[in-house]
Amino acid sequence: MRKVQLFLAAMLLATAFSMTTYAAEWKSNDQGWWYEKDDGSYPANKLEKVGEYWYYFNEAGYAQSGWVKLDTGWYELNDYGICQNPIDPATQLPAGAPYGGWIKYVELFGTKEELGAVSYNNFYWIKFYDVPEADTTNAYQTDFNQV
Repeated sequence: MRKVQLFLAAMLLATAFSMTTYAAEWKSNDQGWWYEKDDGSYPANKLEKVGEYWYYFNEAGYAQSGWVKLDTGWYELNDYGICQNPIDPATQLPAGAPYGGWIKYVELFGTKEELGAVSYNNFYWIKFYDVPEADTTNAYQTDFNQV
């Protein structure tokens, strides 16, 4: 009986050490940064939450920065790729702005009427600056925030 237990323990250890394991992490190459999940896959062509922040990953899986236009609106991604749009409490997803260069309205700036605030995706937005077109190509960022 002791030999059987020892054999089973050895088999379990051998199996455990031979399995491929992944650890979710940020990776980079000369094209930019991407996030590899625990299972070895990576998000592509979508907004995805990594840790406590939201990022947009292009069709090749690289994190973007700047303004990006999606079907659900415009999204501002800072220099580290972190989405700056407000989180919709109903969906827990970033809310798209009506146009590039619009930010969430805050009373501190003035009244909605004075600022020409627009209601879109459950938020009021005010024009901050013009963004002519979304740049959906990836720009390499040497100081990308590895959250």
